[in-house]
Amino acid sequence: MPPPPDLSHYILPPSTSLEIFRRSILQTDLPVTLTPHPTRSRPLAVLIVGQTGAGKTRTAPSIHAAMNAINPPAHFIADVYKAFHPSYLSLISSANPAHASPATSPDARRWLAMACAEAITRKLDVLLESACRHPDDFRDLARMFGEAGYFVEVVVMAVPAALSRLGILHRFYEKLPEAGSGNLPARLTPVKVHDDSYHGLTSVAQWIDEVAFIDRVVMVRRGNLVAFASEGVEGTSSSGGVSAALRRERERPLTAEERDVASHDLQKLQARDAPLAEEIKKMLEPLLIEEEQSSSRLRPLEFPPAGTKDVALTFGNSI
Repeated sequence: MPPPPDLSHYILPPSTSLEIFRRSILQTDLPVTLTPHPTRSRPLAVLIVGQTGAGKTRTAPSIHAAMNAINPPAHFIADVYKAFHPSYLSLISSANPAHASPATSPDARRWLAMACAEAITRKLDVLLESACRHPDDFRDLARMFGEAGYFVEVVVMAVPAALSRLGILHRFYEKLPEAGSGNLPARLTPVKVHDDSYHGLTSVAQWIDEVAFIDRVVMVRRGNLVAFASEGVEGTSSSGGVSAALRRERERPLTAEERDVASHDLQKLQARDAPLAEEIKKMLEPLLIEEEQSSSRLRPLEFPPAGTKDVALTFGNSI
């Protein structure tokens, strides 16, 4: 396999990068209308993490709506900052569209960090979506919020690799809105990007178990059913609970509903690409040996001011 192309010439000069951030990103994602919560003692950061295709785009709206009803947050989607790069659209329509993401990613990642730093300076509440393809980036951002005194809640999307791979293919071929985040055009996420983010989330879950500044973790399946919740005690870590729960959820048998949805999506994929459908079917086989029974006991994610603590985000409040 030949080495990847050198795309470093697409990295913008610092002055150009800063100008784009000030001219476009600040007014789009950090308008002056956003203000700190008027009474809460600590600003809030809710971080949604899940590999590409896990379902963040469908989970985020309910969380955003609940936060918005209390105090509108700055909403950052890590993937969309590539669209601010002046070369992104031309690369997407070029003979090598696969170069668009790696060519623009260094500046996009820098802009996301700058946006988070600006929100912290203004003590704004934040909702951040990340696929964890670059797990060190997520760790750095979470640490920034924690060290700035934020109440940090993490929502982990616990989805088996077979379902997220199938989800990527289904949303692209069926032209679903989540095939393109924000202003990005619809695109088929490469397998390597999916796998990098899948393993990146594994390492992030292990890291969450080791740090003391994340206040609460809620793990959800697709459909926002809460499979696990862990509340940190100040100055302590979660002692392995998050990574173990993620592993269990990824390896568990599928529910009857999940089987039906996967079967329906596989049939559609079979008509478009039979070899690829067969690959996904083989990935699904270990999850079909028996039927998962505990889902009937799981409850949907809840939010303040209502909500039961074991299935709710707290938004920094007592429930």
